Amino acid sequence: MHKHKKLFLLSGAIFAILSSILAANLYMSNNPPTQNLQQAYKKQIVPWSYKKLGITKMWKFTKGKNVKIAILDSGIDLNHPDLKGANIIKTINFIDPNKPAFDETGHGTFIAGIIAAQNNNFGIVGIAPDAEIFILKILNKKLEGKVDLVIRALDWCIKNKINIVNMSFSTSSDNPKLRKAVSKAAKHGIIIVASARNSFGSKAGFPASYPEVISVASVNYKNQISLFSSQGKIDFCSYGENILSTTKNQSYKLSSGNSVAAAHLTGMIALILSKPEKWGLNPKNSMNKDKICNVLIKLSKDVGEKGKDNIFGYGLVRFK
Repeated sequence: MHKHKKLFLLSGAIFAILSSILAANLYMSNNPPTQNLQQAYKKQIVPWSYKKLGITKMWKFTKGKNVKIAILDSGIDLNHPDLKGANIIKTINFIDPNKPAFDETGHGTFIAGIIAAQNNNFGIVGIAPDAEIFILKILNKKLEGKVDLVIRALDWCIKNKINIVNMSFSTSSDNPKLRKAVSKAAKHGIIIVASARNSFGSKAGFPASYPEVISVASVNYKNQISLFSSQGKIDFCSYGENILSTTKNQSYKLSSGNSVAAAHLTGMIALILSKPEKWGLNPKNSMNKDKICNVLIKLSKDVGEKGKDNIFGYGLVRFK
């Protein structure tokens, strides 16, 4: 279930984190039959959402090679066999640099699995399994995190020329320091994807609501907005209910949440960046949010009110 998490910044302000993955069994009524979790240990399963989004046919052209993705989250299961491949380039614990980026919650591991689980003969496969993944731990075992750590992580992303940043966390409160850091990263050409809050119809929250960020809301199998989703500054939507991915203790689970939808879009953007010429983008030129959004808009299926709206954004992004 969703929980509001609060913590104190060094400045004394309160930064509320909303846990962005929810129990999947609450949201199965409008979804296809669940994948068999036990089968994931014996053979590779492709999550149902990939085919509906046209991801599997895109793999003929690219699997995200040469794209650098930083996942700012709760870390990763460092021993998960589906995530131990060579594509996990670096892991950093910004909470305690002297300790590994171990994921106590399973949240970061789940997000990493959707984006880049290895293409092997078991478990699941990520949307961009050939992308270069950087795990930046900024959330603790209670899914709490300090804005100062997010800022440090974003600065690291700038220095290390990261292409995409996935931030599957949210706060209900604007924070000037966070806003400035996000703006700085965007000016350096980093594509920032963030999940809307699991606020059950309330505001989208931050950093999703910043203009420099691509914000993502969740829809179910029938392209209906998820009950837990939010509204306001929503750019796009993707599938975020009843999705199978990796989790802690070298295992798998089904979960739902706006952060699940954000991970889908992050992986899809990686496929676009890996083959920019296919989308009319010049690979010799630098990328930015506007260029990517123009492609995403063209790929979007309008599933809400005609045109962009504050629930579905431009619509459901899918490869046609």
